Amino acid sequence: MSTAQLPGPGRTAAATGADSPGRRSPFRPNGLTWLAWRQNRTAARVLGGLALLGVLALLVGHFVFRSTLGAIDPDSSLLQLDLLAKFTDRVEPALFVLPVLIGMFLGAPLLSQEHEQGTIRLLRVQSVSPTRWLATRLAVPALLVLVSVGALAAASTSLWYWDIHRLAPTEDPAFQGMTYPALGLAPVAWSLYALAVGAALGQLLRRTVLSVLATGVVVGLSQLLVRAVRVHFLPLTDAAPWRTGWSMQFVQPAGSWVVEGGYVLPDGRRVANTVCLAGMDCDGYTSSYTAWARVHPVSQLFPMQLVEAALLAAVAGVALYFTFRRVARTAL
Repeated sequence: MSTAQLPGPGRTAAATGADSPGRRSPFRPNGLTWLAWRQNRTAARVLGGLALLGVLALLVGHFVFRSTLGAIDPDSSLLQLDLLAKFTDRVEPALFVLPVLIGMFLGAPLLSQEHEQGTIRLLRVQSVSPTRWLATRLAVPALLVLVSVGALAAASTSLWYWDIHRLAPTEDPAFQGMTYPALGLAPVAWSLYALAVGAALGQLLRRTVLSVLATGVVVGLSQLLVRAVRVHFLPLTDAAPWRTGWSMQFVQPAGSWVVEGGYVLPDGRRVANTVCLAGMDCDGYTSSYTAWARVHPVSQLFPMQLVEAALLAAVAGVALYFTFRRVARTAL
């Protein structure tokens, strides 16, 4: 399907290949919405099918975890470890990569194919405005992403929170590399961001293969950049020092993200452990028996994701503004 199939004021149902009014299903969308749905049917089947299979697999994992809760036999422990390994080695990387794939194969071709095929120029003779056309073209895949990725994120977060985190909070910390992007708002926020960026690059580059590759690079670099600055989204919390014999430790809240730490010298000064390892004379710290650390507690996980989602929404908004402006100029 292409822009050329948009029904104009003088085109009949037979000319557009649509069903006659008497045979049209009451649940079938009309006009632009129907066209946008037709153009995204394959993506809906693929993404919806994968989401359904993923949710079912995560639900099975949840029930298996529940069935082994409290069991002390070795088989139950091995089963829990196996499920944990599958979650960390398969589910989390898949949800981390999913936004990149959505941007590349759902967002980038959305407008680049219209330009390559020349159908974007037909907006000049259509009865609908370019803004309305583009809004509908974007709304359908965005709704598809919201529902499918949202279901996956909800199932993944439930399994992590109710089973993995409660049974073994130190086995899969929330803030580690692959876990954070698989929980809460992160998968949905990143997927919608990737969709907007892909559409903008498709409009800018106007070549499908080039747009797909550029989207993968841009979204991937965005993930690395946000991961580097994520630590600054919320203020750090001081961990309580812990005095115990000759060891120097601190009380680390379960599942927290230790950002920095070190030793407390006899005069009360805090010295980072990296400074001592770099060659500074830190022999005096052994008489204090205390250590210090600054952490992000696990309670900051979802507030931090709200900050991140707002940042991604702002960038996506700029990308969409650019896309709408360029499409409107194309139709002039």
